[in-house]
Amino acid sequence: MTKPLSIGFPSGLFGEEALRLDILQQGDGWFAISKPVQIPFDDHPWQNGETHLIGAIRSQLEMGKPEIVRLGLQEPASAFGPEPEVSGVAVIADRARTLAAWRDALGSFQLQFTYTLIAKNEDAPTEGGVCDLSIGMDDTRGRAFISNHRGKQAETDFIGGEVFNGWRQWTAKTRYPRRDQIRIHAHECGIKIAGELNYERTGRITLADTVRRGRINKGEDHPLHRCLLLHLQKVEGVVDGKPFEIEAPLPTDFATVLKRLRKGA
Repeated sequence: MTKPLSIGFPSGLFGEEALRLDILQQGDGWFAISKPVQIPFDDHPWQNGETHLIGAIRSQLEMGKPEIVRLGLQEPASAFGPEPEVSGVAVIADRARTLAAWRDALGSFQLQFTYTLIAKNEDAPTEGGVCDLSIGMDDTRGRAFISNHRGKQAETDFIGGEVFNGWRQWTAKTRYPRRDQIRIHAHECGIKIAGELNYERTGRITLADTVRRGRINKGEDHPLHRCLLLHLQKVEGVVDGKPFEIEAPLPTDFATVLKRLRKGA
């Protein structure tokens, strides 16, 4: 039985247009996709019952949709995946056969998650470093908070990258990404991610940021992206004794902004 290279969802489920997602990798009892921004991966109290990908995949399996059946999962479940505002690698595993192995690897810090982001250079640290502030969850406000007493252990390693006109690309790495961990740790370190509206009011990268001063006319400036420029680019590690590495390409908005910033630097 040939496994599909992508899976699709009808128009009206996750937006006005139909959605099709490429399968990045797949194995016996699991597969990985690149989750788009503004789409929930799994159910969560902060999402107020919004439709999520895991639920949609289960529904299609129950209806016998051939491409979902061919994936070979009896009960699709979330091994891990980024928050709705963040794009990138997400892994779906069969609850009966492989989910426990993925979650054991996550819980024993055998996985490494590598994010890429773009942040304002103004007032940002000149060098990277490790942020190990403990993180708690406020379900009433729907956001994370820093607390030594009520929080759980969290550690993010920030590595500075290319510098552009007022912006900089950063890499963030962690072994166990708690919800909103990269965003709140970045905020605490003075790294203001483009498009952040919850932990900062950073604003978006505009056309004027990507050209030399005086190259655009008044009124021509406009934002180059709609969403948070934070992407889970790679996950690697060992699951059930087998090494793996999964990479997700940058979303179109993110890739376009990066290309323009490099061209205008």
